[in-house]
Amino acid sequence: ATPFSRYLAGAWRPGSPILQRPIKILAAIAAPDDLAALGMAEIDPIAEVDALLEAVQGLDVEVTIFPALPADQVLPAAWQQRVRMAESAAWSLPALEAELRRGANILHLVAHGAFDESSGHGFLVFADEQNHATTVEDTQVAELAARLLAGGASELDARLRLVFLAACESATRAATDVFRGVAPALVRAGVPAVLAMQTEIEIATSRAFTTAFYRALLEHGTVDLAANQARSMLLAGERPDAAAPVVFMRLNDGRLLGRRGQVLGDQADSFWSTLLGNIAAGECTPFLGPGATAGLLPTPAEQAQNLAAEFNYPFEAAVDLPRVAQFVGTTDNRRLRMAVQRMAVAGFNERLGLPAAPDDGRQPLERVLAALDWSALRRQVFESDLYSMLAELGLPLYITTNADNFMELALRERAGAEAVRSLAVDWRTPVQPGAARPHFDFDPPINAQQPAVLHLYGTGADPLSVVLTEDDHLDYLARIARDYEYLLPTSVQSALASTTLLFLGYQLEDLDLKVILRGLLTKLDLERWGMLHVAVQLEDTPDDPAKQKELVQYLQRYFSKSKIDVYWGSTQQFVADLYARWQEYRHD
Repeated sequence: ATPFSRYLAGAWRPGSPILQRPIKILAAIAAPDDLAALGMAEIDPIAEVDALLEAVQGLDVEVTIFPALPADQVLPAAWQQRVRMAESAAWSLPALEAELRRGANILHLVAHGAFDESSGHGFLVFADEQNHATTVEDTQVAELAARLLAGGASELDARLRLVFLAACESATRAATDVFRGVAPALVRAGVPAVLAMQTEIEIATSRAFTTAFYRALLEHGTVDLAANQARSMLLAGERPDAAAPVVFMRLNDGRLLGRRGQVLGDQADSFWSTLLGNIAAGECTPFLGPGATAGLLPTPAEQAQNLAAEFNYPFEAAVDLPRVAQFVGTTDNRRLRMAVQRMAVAGFNERLGLPAAPDDGRQPLERVLAALDWSALRRQVFESDLYSMLAELGLPLYITTNADNFMELALRERAGAEAVRSLAVDWRTPVQPGAARPHFDFDPPINAQQPAVLHLYGTGADPLSVVLTEDDHLDYLARIARDYEYLLPTSVQSALASTTLLFLGYQLEDLDLKVILRGLLTKLDLERWGMLHVAVQLEDTPDDPAKQKELVQYLQRYFSKSKIDVYWGSTQQFVADLYARWQEYRHD
């Protein structure tokens, strides 16, 4: 958090970045007739609407104006398809709530506001049905938000994500508590982010900030970054009230808006309907790679760099984890694994702002999570996370090449601790000569109510089991190709052959992925079943369109050999997209 961006912890309803376009903005303008009699500046609804429309001109948004403007008011011709009037022509809290329930991603609220030092509450000046001024305390506004988010629009993409309080002193707070006022009350009620003014602000400054903020937000979707960029513009113009806007948020990463990725391949038109249908039938198996832990653990490249620095790696390009681990492991394999475990715990604590481990990270991450009560902490820190969204799909089997147990924890929260099974592939124990092929499986068999997580490359609970070095990957490749039927439960073998496979969190150069494609999947007749298979890929995109096209074509050619289609986007982008579509699919 910064003086202009304040993160507030606390329990709240999960959500995910808005992917649909246009973004829906409800412009609510409280302009009672008697403001002048109360010593307040009058608010001109027409001027405020014009200013907002000018600020978002050319952006992919749809604006609803509340209360409805007079029928004879002429709007710009270009906006007739993107602007609509609210159903109510009079201001009231129930009417505002009703309009928000029809679906709004952003509430742009223009009103006077202040902070009452004697009561310790912020308030806004709204209007009653006769358009006379009436004050509304922060508690009333927060209650409205809580009701709305508890039972608002059924579609996730229609839920409220941001409240822009274009009101003087709407973020003002008592000297002893910087988090008192309307804005923090809204955030504590569950609104993901609120932008407000902590001091009085000139109209010219407010409008310049609004334009810059919305343009930045629609470009990249991150609310605190957009506010900082807009504030920098004000500072460059030497505006004295540039410090007035401040962001309060419940978002750990500030992501309000997202974008859908692109489906490549011949099945693009039927991609989502096929995938959702297979998920509904329980015929889908996710594979989780290193990218699934983004925001939680160090990346493989970061781990490689840390190991290289600690163990004096003598070669260049110290970002290849299996290669750097190979160097370290040739000297002391056990020390290598303890170092990786320690770095994982340290990286986790750093990313979540937790104190350093008192035992220097000797505890495995699994025990650290248990001691923290990860389920409760996750709800406080993250609005939504990849593992919880995947757990909501209700699939029988999840496969991970990561050593962590995040997937198990998410499934236990959904299905109950006793229902979830976990198994690590024992790839190190050799098969005895002449041994018969064992027939072993989960008991009872895996199903949506009793799901299982298969750790393909070992688990952090047994550091020596983790596939880490180059030699580990080569040994594993040879072993899985030779002893596939000995190593995997029969239901896992069946799922691999007859369900949609989702490869999440891998890059093309990852050895983890190549071992799966060249060792595990070559044993399967994927074409026989005709199932859809998906690899999510987002490489470093070249600026040159011609080179980008070549990269996309290369990815398609590479994965087509394994009968796998490509989704061009990040892992988090794909899972958020899938989750939003799954919620819509279930409600249809």
